[in-house]
Amino acid sequence: MHWKPIDIPYESHPKRGYFYYCSRMFDLDPRLIHYLWLNGYKKEEQMINFLVPSIDKMYSPFLLNDMNLAVQRIIKALYQKEHIFIFGDYDTDGITSTTLLYKILVHLNGKVSFRLPLRKEGYGLTANAVFELPTDVSLLITVDNGSSAHEAMKVAKQRGVEVIVTDHHEVLGPHPSCYAFINPRWVDNTYPFPSLSGAGVALKVSQALYERIGRRTDAVMSEAIELATLGTIADLMPMVDENRIICSLGLRKLENHPIPLIKHLKDLLHISKVDSSTVGFTFGPIFNACGRISDPNIAVKLLLMKNLTKEMVNKVIYLNEKRKEMTQLSFKIALDTIEENQLHKDQVIVVNGSFHHGIIGILAGKIAETFRKPTIVISKDGVGSARSVNGTDFSIVSAIKECGDHLLKFGGHQAAAGFSITPDSNKIGEFRKVIQEIAKKQEIRDPLITYCFELSINDVTDTFLNDLYSLEPFGINFPKPIFFTSLNDITHYETFGRKQNHLKLFHSKKEIIGFDIANNFAQWKKSSKLEVLYTSHCMKRKNILLKNLRIKE
Repeated sequence: MHWKPIDIPYESHPKRGYFYYCSRMFDLDPRLIHYLWLNGYKKEEQMINFLVPSIDKMYSPFLLNDMNLAVQRIIKALYQKEHIFIFGDYDTDGITSTTLLYKILVHLNGKVSFRLPLRKEGYGLTANAVFELPTDVSLLITVDNGSSAHEAMKVAKQRGVEVIVTDHHEVLGPHPSCYAFINPRWVDNTYPFPSLSGAGVALKVSQALYERIGRRTDAVMSEAIELATLGTIADLMPMVDENRIICSLGLRKLENHPIPLIKHLKDLLHISKVDSSTVGFTFGPIFNACGRISDPNIAVKLLLMKNLTKEMVNKVIYLNEKRKEMTQLSFKIALDTIEENQLHKDQVIVVNGSFHHGIIGILAGKIAETFRKPTIVISKDGVGSARSVNGTDFSIVSAIKECGDHLLKFGGHQAAAGFSITPDSNKIGEFRKVIQEIAKKQEIRDPLITYCFELSINDVTDTFLNDLYSLEPFGINFPKPIFFTSLNDITHYETFGRKQNHLKLFHSKKEIIGFDIANNFAQWKKSSKLEVLYTSHCMKRKNILLKNLRIKE
């Protein structure tokens, strides 16, 4: 694995004078101005819009194709007291988009119901789900799904149910035959930003409804933005453009006046500061756990409730802990299988077993990072999840696509993909052989990790951390800066966690926390030179989060 700075140091950069000028203007560390510049924020006006996001900079929702049509139909349903049914998805984005739209329609005095499918039912609106709708439903609205639900649309027409599809996934085939289709990823769409989350699209529908009805909506829309923030960050949407405005405003709400469930989670988990990492690594996994190993409808109901008890909230926290335990146990079984069958010597690691289909994506990611090889995990019922290695350009979905004759269905993108295969050992064995040959067509390079600049731990002052947090939210296309340094004066260290797999280093009155990294540290001696990549810790602002380490004698 290679470590490399993303640019020449600030101190010798030809733009140093400009960085310093902007640092005085915005009262920010000039090295962080350099980081903004590297991420495309090169002009003062761009930096102002970045640092001071405004709801006024959001695009008109009516720029989305079919929005006028959808809003007219929803308003008609509200006035005529029709039964409106919302159909969501089982991940955090689907959970929050369902909650968001349900709250808005109830606030507008609508007669509304919702349902999210269990993971075993599969993704998206199905013909069977439409058959099971209450008989009095006349308007069905999908959130975070529906773009490819062609069979379901036929059944809806047969039943006399009109469908509005709101989604954000790629439109891979013909548009669904529905009353209105709202998706910013239409090839010919007129909306200027294609990368909204499902909850982001639901927010735009809500915004359009209130604009058309002419109501004052500050408090209600504030909650909607909070929910859209949870969905956007958890679904790994690019943290640029309109997503940045939504999440900047939403994080303030989550920090200062969160909805009841988030407030209880903060209290029970002792979270004092909410940022993008808190959403991505704490709140998101808790909601996702409901959909992975239980019922996502539980999460929606809790998000809607005003009077929650500690016991109710502890149930979803427990689900996530159970999910972690299942993942750890399955990870050990997978590692044993890989070692026993020497699968780590393959180009692409393909491991199958009695794995719960709700955690195979997490397993594939953990195995890929452990062996630094693309990985596919197949569950007992033939559901497969695949991951590339972070820092490489190997396209796992391209490799899987070339194996399409061996699969029932597949989809995904460069870094992650999913498929289904006949759960037969011979079929899986054939697939494993074929994908090894196909993988050779792509060059599998050592992962490259880039860091922002070299920064001594002693220079991570409160002022620097405050400047760093002013750049929140971080995410895809705008990651939290990673810094490099050498540590030669560690006073002592500890391992912690149920399996002693986490690491805590003590250096200059600072704690440096590393998760799942203790094994990498086992060879360290006082005489060793320790090089680390690190950033700030989301849970404890004054602590340091270790991202990677290497030991040199």
